[in-house]
Amino acid sequence: MTFQLERTYGLRAENWYRPETNLSQLAQQKFFSSEADNQTQMFLDNSNKIASNFFWQTVRNIGVMILSSVYTKTDINGMTGFGNMFLFSENQFSKFLTIERSSWVSSGKKVLDLGAGNGDITEHMRPFFDDVYATELSPKMRKRLASKGYTVLDALEWANTDVKFDLITAFNLLDRHYSPSKLLQDLWNVSHRSNCHVIVSLVLPVSHYVEFNPNGSSTRPDSYLNVQGRTYADHVHHMIVNVFKAANFEVVRWTRLPYLCEGDMNNSAYYLPDAVFLLKPIAPKSTPAQATPKVSEVPEDPIPVPQAPTATHTEL
Repeated sequence: MTFQLERTYGLRAENWYRPETNLSQLAQQKFFSSEADNQTQMFLDNSNKIASNFFWQTVRNIGVMILSSVYTKTDINGMTGFGNMFLFSENQFSKFLTIERSSWVSSGKKVLDLGAGNGDITEHMRPFFDDVYATELSPKMRKRLASKGYTVLDALEWANTDVKFDLITAFNLLDRHYSPSKLLQDLWNVSHRSNCHVIVSLVLPVSHYVEFNPNGSSTRPDSYLNVQGRTYADHVHHMIVNVFKAANFEVVRWTRLPYLCEGDMNNSAYYLPDAVFLLKPIAPKSTPAQATPKVSEVPEDPIPVPQAPTATHTEL
């Protein structure tokens, strides 16, 4: 029986799990249908409870106003616990990876979550792995991750680790990375060496924005993902064909999920349309150093940044 969300608190959920426009034949063939479940409802209910607490929201607003003169929004969320996110439940994750939970053995298995933020999304993968590794550029978020028992790797040197993983994830990171082409190349190198799959998610249509840039203070990446068109469906197709294929990844399947964020005085919760891709590294036609993903040159005018709350899962 399909689970139905009973309360969405003003959010329109008709297309949370289905694209609004027709997919290309290739994208349709790779599409895996997800659906809401009880954990999704629980997140929405809890978010509404927090957003409806006038005292808590007043304290929050004052705290953000004071801290924002010194810290980034991500660091503030790391210190205060604001801005928690939800992308998938344990059951949604296991179904997407076709994991049989009754026979799955987590012992000895390792997962690496890149740009893990405060670890909220990472936590839903924890039951399936013995060891959880994570990276994060925000110092405040790194402390949060360590307090949860994750092994925190250097965010700039993680690709040089000798650890072999059973899964690598990069949730809502590719469009927030200072160098998408480097991230894709590093993902290929480590996943190929580990012989494991990669999960990449990002909000579509693509809109780049860099909060943590080790090369300077620019909020623009050094290159842009080669996607065309204006719709969610357009960008799904071009991510499969222009980006992942060029980076020597085969898209095994992909799904659409709502990327949810805790609300505030204005809204009980916030929503962004995510595409989640399961990728398999494939042998390149040329050497890995030559097989770099297609990217667009940096335009003279910056790409507009979406007017939505900054997610905690979007750092390098």
